[in-house]
Amino acid sequence: MLSLFKKIFPSKHEKDVKSLLPVVEEINQFYEEYHSLSDDELKNKTVEFRSRISEATKEIEDEIAQLKKKLQDENSEVNHEDIFADIDELEKSLYESTQETLEEILPEAFAVVKETCKRLCGKQWDVTGHKIQWEMIPFDVQLIGGINLHQGKISEMATGEGKTLVA
Repeated sequence: MLSLFKKIFPSKHEKDVKSLLPVVEEINQFYEEYHSLSDDELKNKTVEFRSRISEATKEIEDEIAQLKKKLQDENSEVNHEDIFADIDELEKSLYESTQETLEEILPEAFAVVKETCKRLCGKQWDVTGHKIQWEMIPFDVQLIGGINLHQGKISEMATGEGKTLVA
């Protein structure tokens, strides 16, 4: 009877995971596409992401810069309070625009990280006198954990599920 109840009414955790599965699928699709990229092309994805964020926020940043310039103009008789209020509103818009763009590029960015992890497998580094070998590629559960962290949520994971890689 309890299992029937659980099937009909899934837990919050199950709902949350189910809502993120399409994003994980999208990440994995980009990951498959990125196999064919050269190392330099993969590195340049970060430059592309930064450029997309800059493009999305350029107008707002320009408006903020103009308002700040008005504040610095000693000859101008402007109401500083109004300008500060306008700047506050624009900064909220800037934050929202940045968050929106980050949500758009999230699947691609996570795919870049996953592909980079794959390419690093087998490589070794000397860390404080100890040889460390990279052998981790994020699994879907780790991608879900990373998405949760990006959204400002806390991810509870069992021992061995890869909390370090998620972070």
